[in-house]
Amino acid sequence: MEAERTGRIYCANCIHCKLVPAPAGAGRYYLRVRCDAGKWRKKLGEEKQYKYCTVARRSIDECDRYEDMGDGPEFLRDLRVTLPAIDEVYSSPEPVSR
Repeated sequence: MEAERTGRIYCANCIHCKLVPAPAGAGRYYLRVRCDAGKWRKKLGEEKQYKYCTVARRSIDECDRYEDMGDGPEFLRDLRVTLPAIDEVYSSPEPVSR
């Protein structure tokens, strides 16, 4: 049975919110977040991905697929502090030679 929620649902605290790499060319990538339950869609039906630096702001009033990770407000507070302020480009790790 689902507990009664008050306030907004923050997607970052949902089990379906996944971190994925997005190609940036030349062996580099951006970090993006997506909804594994398929709830983030563009108007034409394509999957919508958001910048990692904005994940703490993603919230909705209700979601039938929301599964709380149980981390609560402390997790969101820490996430807001530790997230990068801008969209950063990351380099792929060098392959290990054997």
